[in-house]
Amino acid sequence: MVYTDLAHLNGLWNPTDYGSGIEYADGLLNSFPSNSDANNQHDQRSHADAGLQIGLYLNGTAGCTSVFTGRLDTQIRSLLAYLERSSASKIFLRIGYEFDNPSFGYGDDPSMYVLAFRKIVADCKRGLSDEALEKVLFVWHSWGAPLSEGLTLERFYPGDDYVDWVGVSIFQQFFPWSPYWGGTVKDVENVLKFAKRKKKPVMIAESTPFGGIELKEASLEAKAFIAGNPHDYYLDDPWERWFGKVIDLINTYDISMWCYIDCDWESQPMWHGVGFGQTRLASNSYVMSRWHDLIVKNGVENRRFLGAGSLENCGLSDDSHSSYTDTATDDNLADTSTGRSFFSRGDIMSDTIIFVLIPFLVVSGAFYIPYFFLGGHKSKYGISTKKERKQLLSNINSLSIRGGNAPFANINDNGA
Repeated sequence: MVYTDLAHLNGLWNPTDYGSGIEYADGLLNSFPSNSDANNQHDQRSHADAGLQIGLYLNGTAGCTSVFTGRLDTQIRSLLAYLERSSASKIFLRIGYEFDNPSFGYGDDPSMYVLAFRKIVADCKRGLSDEALEKVLFVWHSWGAPLSEGLTLERFYPGDDYVDWVGVSIFQQFFPWSPYWGGTVKDVENVLKFAKRKKKPVMIAESTPFGGIELKEASLEAKAFIAGNPHDYYLDDPWERWFGKVIDLINTYDISMWCYIDCDWESQPMWHGVGFGQTRLASNSYVMSRWHDLIVKNGVENRRFLGAGSLENCGLSDDSHSSYTDTATDDNLADTSTGRSFFSRGDIMSDTIIFVLIPFLVVSGAFYIPYFFLGGHKSKYGISTKKERKQLLSNINSLSIRGGNAPFANINDNGA
């Protein structure tokens, strides 16, 4: 998983850093082994089994207006050029992700968001080859929290012809102390029910237990609530109070993809002090054990999670999903087993992967490429320095196996 903004498209052709680690789509794809040739790490064709998720920021209503009026057509063509030559087997493009998040600025004119979304999709359908278009899936991604007064999901919806998947974020909605703006399970379910009416597959596009797995960064209000109700809501069980409820939601609504953000948020300058906390699975032995037993080893009844492999059937109808599950071969399962063991082994990879889990289907990606994974260094609990990040970014640029310059290489690397 990588994030970029349409106006600059940093992080696709070349690496960039917004303060949350290195964003680099090509580097990310090349960090995953291929089922076809796991030993050839420098042949872009050998990474064709890996999928990619792109969060495309549109910069609120002003940015959407620029899209619709054609002022960003050059940037859209550059985006299409990237999609056309990407080695990813599937690309999930989250256009204007979290459109209903008030801080992103789309709510003052939802119709302009709809027009911008449609234009980007239409341009992709006109400008991409049939082969490239086949692998690009357009995701309409909700924040999963209360809508501002007068707004509805329908007002933001671009239409069935423009949306392949529906996404939703899950952070603190399961917690009884979640503030109004943070949403509740009901807000998430409103999105899931909307997707069901539209007959669209659903992904949990972003998720992590806000406050940390052990809630060490939880608010004072949250800690006071827990102190007064230690045995209610499974508050004394770090797995059941969040992860177990996500799995229940997946089973209830037959969710097709789960993207989990597995990282130490406090070590990232962009997120330090925000309150996300430590969400690395390996930071809690009990949670790590439950993840291994229920997710890696498929211990959830009537549900299979696959961590890596073929994305061939992504985006198909529910009937197609069922058919694919029924006809899965032993060879297919052997391939996905290899992928799971890669993600769960006890080294730096197990601490830095975003697990993208698709019941019956397969995809893999990462939220960011961490500094130490690329050769940088930081103390165990410290925050990486700007000097360190700048030097590392320079090294990555010079060592890029892709070579060449991005179409907008002259634009500065300020983050989205």
